[in-house]
Amino acid sequence: MAEHKVNQEDYSLNHRDSAFNVSFHRNSQQVYQSNLHAIGVVACSRQQVNGTQVSLSIDSVIVEEPLQIRIIYCDRLGKEQDRIYLVTMRTPGDDLNLVTGLLLAEGIIKTANDIIGVNDQLDIDEISKNEIHVRLSPGVIVDWALINRDTTSFSSCGVCGKSSIKSLELRDIPYLDTAEHWLSGHIIPLFGDQLRQYQSMFTQTGGVHGCGLFDAMGTMLLSCEDVGRHNALDKLMGKLARSRELDHQGKIVFLSGRISFELVQKVLVSGISVLVAVGAPSNLAINMAKRFNLTLIGFSRDGAFNVYHGAFRLNLTAE
Repeated sequence: MAEHKVNQEDYSLNHRDSAFNVSFHRNSQQVYQSNLHAIGVVACSRQQVNGTQVSLSIDSVIVEEPLQIRIIYCDRLGKEQDRIYLVTMRTPGDDLNLVTGLLLAEGIIKTANDIIGVNDQLDIDEISKNEIHVRLSPGVIVDWALINRDTTSFSSCGVCGKSSIKSLELRDIPYLDTAEHWLSGHIIPLFGDQLRQYQSMFTQTGGVHGCGLFDAMGTMLLSCEDVGRHNALDKLMGKLARSRELDHQGKIVFLSGRISFELVQKVLVSGISVLVAVGAPSNLAINMAKRFNLTLIGFSRDGAFNVYHGAFRLNLTAE
């Protein structure tokens, strides 16, 4: 979905270089300043080549930086522990929702309320923009051995299929609704255009993934962006988990890219029963959708879509 970005306006400076005709363009001051101050977006120089014509201009690119996640928890003896969970590459901003969604997806916490503090024991000058300290409720037991086994199985192609589905079966994931025909097939192709209107970082850079939460009327309720598609969905699921007004019933998640089994897992853990994407699903994503009765829809573009499982939730009659 990396389409053209916002056009830069001319800035008076011309230069001829060898066989190329080179001209220099820069954003207007207003656009340039807004891009510099947008969270997750920075400015850089670029050369645009069209045949022998080369234009020099200022571009907007997405920020990708590491986030180190430290978990503060109590062990089985009630003693406080502090441990690095992982380092993930992400677009800065919305880090609390990102971590909340990630910990929910991995089964470390059950609800957003299991997080009782964030950077709460750090002074202002000790807080790093690329590090987050998450304090868990004393009642949350972190099984690091199980976490390590899951991580190994997810990254091992030879065993990830059966072991990934089995690990989800052993977890206390919500049962999905079995109501029929509550989602009109006519609104599904509209999700992509609606999400695009809220993808400000994509509009500026063309370099991020997006996802949105919709209701059965086709109204977009939440949206998130990130350089990583997994992170974008974690942010969305974290935002949903922390919301006091929204729940998972009668909701749809729309993704701007393809569907991998990790993304299906995140949606299943949230209890949402319909996942739609502009891209293709993998075979494991389809297998997981069938096992847990998720409605899985791919290639939602140009007014059409493919249903890989769960068509019973759709109303495909003419309106």
